[in-house]
Amino acid sequence: MSDFEFDTGLDARAFAQAKFAQCLTEAGLIVRPAAAPPHRIELWKASGVREKAVANGRQTIVVWGPPIEGERLDVLLNERDQPDKALAAVSLWIQSIQSLLALGNTPPGGGYSQENIPLWPCAAIITQADESCPPSVFFAPPALARRGVTHNDESYVNPALSGMEAAAFTAAAMLYRVFTGAPPFSNGDISILHQDMRDNNFLPLRFAVPGLEPRLAALMHAAIERPQTAIERRVLERRALERSGPDKPSGDALLSELLAVIQPGGQTVSAASLIAPLPEPDRLLLEKEKKRYLTIITASIKTRRFIARNKALILGVLTAVVITALIVSSIINTRAQSPTAAGMDPVQVIETYYRSLGELDHQMMEACVADGAGKDDINTVVNLFVITKTRQSYERNTRMVVFPAHQWEGGALPDTPLFGAADLRVTLLGGKSGELLYRVDYTYWIPAQAVSDTDDLNLSVSYPRSDILTLALKKDNWRIVGIDR
Repeated sequence: MSDFEFDTGLDARAFAQAKFAQCLTEAGLIVRPAAAPPHRIELWKASGVREKAVANGRQTIVVWGPPIEGERLDVLLNERDQPDKALAAVSLWIQSIQSLLALGNTPPGGGYSQENIPLWPCAAIITQADESCPPSVFFAPPALARRGVTHNDESYVNPALSGMEAAAFTAAAMLYRVFTGAPPFSNGDISILHQDMRDNNFLPLRFAVPGLEPRLAALMHAAIERPQTAIERRVLERRALERSGPDKPSGDALLSELLAVIQPGGQTVSAASLIAPLPEPDRLLLEKEKKRYLTIITASIKTRRFIARNKALILGVLTAVVITALIVSSIINTRAQSPTAAGMDPVQVIETYYRSLGELDHQMMEACVADGAGKDDINTVVNLFVITKTRQSYERNTRMVVFPAHQWEGGALPDTPLFGAADLRVTLLGGKSGELLYRVDYTYWIPAQAVSDTDDLNLSVSYPRSDILTLALKKDNWRIVGIDR
């Protein structure tokens, strides 16, 4: 037997720069399945390195060690004319990987753990059986295995998984290859390949292999499919906690059940025996269902990926929509809650306007007017309202800045300056259809500080005033549309 070699693809200089020599301490593993677990596990250690001539006069560094006779698992999977041989190889791989993962860590010097066992088919060699030894599985040292990984091998490994879950995915993906001729995910772009794995973008077994043994199809689908949302993951985790025994949906259980279907009683069945012939009517119905499924899943994945690619833009648009909705809602609510003069007769509108003047209720004043009438009065009220709130906040009290003039009943002036209209008298002057003219006489009170220089904050001044008001119907309600003073 000749030495077993790994071609690193590196020349001497690149080999040294990559500090690849330290990887030579990693061991390979030979798993020899027995009639019943535990299986025997042996270490394979590299003997050294040497240069080897390759094309164009180049030299490459190869790592060599004790001979290993057999066929690489990825090569067996690609032999379409020997599905039974590939199926037997996958069965042996499942037994071996379960033994390795069950150990947790390999024997001293192995350098393996559940996290770094290479699952790629190219990293496994199915050794030949002889009279003294049954077939075994050789797993290459992790660092050397990674040097030989091709894009095709990446189709069998889900980077989001680890341990038994990752092994169950790889086993199911290899079985998918055996029965369909291609792995479930095979996009040429590695980023899209992994995205397809995350999105479950693969053809279910009932469409890919019509008539495949139902239990096997369900197990393979369960091992390949990933929960799409956090809610789905939590539901599956909760179910796993609630269940116990062999029904627990773990990677180890899936591997065991897959093995039980393809290797009942310890003997691997033929691939053909796991596929039942399908009547023509059933096949035609399945073809129609397959077309509908592909249409739906394609649209769903396109939508999901569009949202993922444009998340920032979509969030911005949604934020703008929400803000707009809140603004519109606020305006509607504000209008709904705002004071209204609806239903009042003309005199009530006038009295409400002047009463609101003294109470600094600019919103009620605005409800009584239209067409810009009363702008000066409303501005005065707004200014006094702001001064009132500012002083109350500054002085930390609720003392009013002004006292409504219409509430003063005569006698001594209050401690707070008067503001507004007192002794209001309303006289109808005439009118025409939809419009009335009134004269309003009153005593106008205002804080003295507003019209003269004085330090007396309580002083008020007054003078008689007459306004000519024009009222008109606006949307069937009377409003003040003009004030001549």
